Amino acid sequence: MGTSPQFFTVCAAWLAATLKRVPWVFEVRDLWPESIRAVGAMGGSVEGDSRAIRALARLARFLYRRADRVVVLTHAFKKNLVAQGIAGARIDVVTNGVDLSRFQPRPREAALVEELGLRGCFVAGYIGTHGMAHGLSTLLDAAALLDKDPGAGDIRLLFLGDGARKAQLVADARSRGLDNVLFLAPVERAEIPRYWSLLDVAVIHLRRSDLFETVIPSKLFECMGMGVPVVHGVRGESADIVRGERIGELFEPEDAPRLAAALVRMRDNRAHSRTGYGAGARTGEPIEDRIDYWELRENCLEAAKRYDRKRLALQMLERIERAVNIRE
Repeated sequence: MGTSPQFFTVCAAWLAATLKRVPWVFEVRDLWPESIRAVGAMGGSVEGDSRAIRALARLARFLYRRADRVVVLTHAFKKNLVAQGIAGARIDVVTNGVDLSRFQPRPREAALVEELGLRGCFVAGYIGTHGMAHGLSTLLDAAALLDKDPGAGDIRLLFLGDGARKAQLVADARSRGLDNVLFLAPVERAEIPRYWSLLDVAVIHLRRSDLFETVIPSKLFECMGMGVPVVHGVRGESADIVRGERIGELFEPEDAPRLAAALVRMRDNRAHSRTGYGAGARTGEPIEDRIDYWELRENCLEAAKRYDRKRLALQMLERIERAVNIRE
């Protein structure tokens, strides 16, 4: 089995399977070169692609067609591949999930709260890669709006992780004098749940792009396991999960005012249980079927059971066995 991105492991899997004359499975965790094009890297753009991008596209099609089974993370990925001429019968969908042995509700550590100066604060957090695709400047713009709001003085925005854009984000926050933003250095993976437990809500965001409507950020499932509601700025399949599972509020990607307003609503609702806050409507429309913050937390924990990684691993094993049986 080979997993992308990137393609080196997939090429190795194809070569090994060919030499040994055994079946192989291509697991697609991100669409290359589409995701490279979406962020404008390697000369990719909507106007035209570089030779490198075109070469990657040809390689991707070559590998898709030679795999015995293709396993993708989202139904939108499958639709994309079918549009490229890959037979839908050879494509299976197995989503990401959450390791419930690691990500589960836990009390805040008082010492960590004190160390980070978060006592009495409503903490919204972004935990993950600070990359080109994530559009985290929108979060800083929202923080700037909250910084000017006298009624939002207790809201803090915590960033944990690293990536290509982090240094610029830190510099921007400093130059704008944003005292309500806290950047933390990356921690060992085993330590991450300690920081999830600090969050009242998690912010998930990707830049506005048609491609990103096809992805489901893996941190969404960690939110479920930890019981942390989300303020979700990604369109498409992941937004459908947030809406369907009723685990948070949606806002349009790159819309800082709506993000800031959503954080204030979450803060207010957390303080006043059963006040009629809800996440049942489509983005930009009146919210119906209202539920409160504490119901959002309970809904997260119920959703996590449906996305338990152990269950999903069994689904993946079934797909691999199917590939073997086809060859026999």
